[in-house]
Amino acid sequence: MDLNLPPVHVATLARAAGGVTRDARDVRISDVSYDSRTVGRGHLFFCVPGALHDGHAFASAALDAGAAAIVVERWLPLRAPQVLVPSVRAAMGPMSAAMFGHPAQALTMLGVTGTNGKTTITYLLESVLREAGLRPAVIGTTGARIDREPVPLDRTTPEAPDLHRLLARMRASGVAAVA
Repeated sequence: MDLNLPPVHVATLARAAGGVTRDARDVRISDVSYDSRTVGRGHLFFCVPGALHDGHAFASAALDAGAAAIVVERWLPLRAPQVLVPSVRAAMGPMSAAMFGHPAQALTMLGVTGTNGKTTITYLLESVLREAGLRPAVIGTTGARIDREPVPLDRTTPEAPDLHRLLARMRASGVAAVA
C-alpha cells in the first residue's frame, strides 16, 4: 500500500530526535531505512551500530543506493547531508514517528505484556474491538493483521521505522485500535 505521504524536510526529522544537521539545507526525505540493502531514492539511512556490524560502515552503500541523508553518531568524511545524534538507535523511534506523521497518535494503542498468552489476548482484544464496531489491528510475534488480513513482518519485534510505517498503513486503512 502506497501511503502517499509528502516528503519531510530532514531538519524536521532531526529536531524530533534532538539532532544537528550538516549540509542538509533543502533535503527532503521520502522514507527511512536502517538496512542499506533496502535504501531507495530519497531515503534517510540510519547508521545503527550493532553487536557485529556498525551501520556507519554502510553509509556509502546507502548513499550510492539513493539515500538523501544519513543519521550518524559521529560525522563521517562523506560529502552527504548528515544528522548527528547521540544514539542512532534511540533516534530511530522519534524520527520515524515524525516521518510517518505520528500515526500512533491517531490510533488507540492497547499494549499486552507478560510471559505467556499475549497472542491469545491480542486476538481476544481484536474480537472485542470488532464487536464494538471498530476496525481493529494486531501486531505480535506471529505477524500483524489489519482487520483480519495478515501482514507479514520481517522480525518478531519490528524496528521503529517498520513499526511506524505499519501504523501509518493501519491509519490509512481506517483502523481505530491496535492490540
